[in-house]
Amino acid sequence: IKKINKINKTEEFIATKLEFAFLAHNNHTFTNKDVDKTKSRIIINYFHPSCEHCQYMAGELIKDSQKLKNFQILMITSADSKSTTKFKNDYNLSLPNIKILRDTSYQFQNIFGTAVVPSFFIYEKNKLIKKIIGETKIENLID
Repeated sequence: IKKINKINKTEEFIATKLEFAFLAHNNHTFTNKDVDKTKSRIIINYFHPSCEHCQYMAGELIKDSQKLKNFQILMITSADSKSTTKFKNDYNLSLPNIKILRDTSYQFQNIFGTAVVPSFFIYEKNKLIKKIIGETKIENLID
C-alpha cells in the first residue's frame, strides 16, 4: 500500500508541477525556472548515452529538428560528463532549443517516478499532457 501511495503521489506531482534542478553542461544548475517560456511545449527526455534506443531517438530528434523548433527539449542523463559530451557531439545536439542536463544526484527517478531510458514527459503550461516510456515516433512527441 505504501508503494502504491508513493506512485500515486509521484504521478500527481509530475502531472501538476514541473519542478527540478539538474546540472547543465557549463556546470551551472538548470532549474524549471530556466526553461524557455516562449516555447509552446517542454519535452523532457531521460536517456543514457550507451542506450541504443536513446541513440536512435537522438538521431530522430535531429532529423526532425524543424518540427521541434518551437519546443524546449531537455535531455537528462545520469551518465558522466565525458560520455554525455561525446553523445552531444556525436549527435550534434547543439541546437538552441535542446539542453543536455546531468542528474548528478540521481533525483530523476524520485521526481518523475521512473528511470527507464528512454522516457519522455511532455508538458504544456506546466501540466503533464503525455508520458511515453521507450522508443517512439517524433509525431507522438508533437501531437
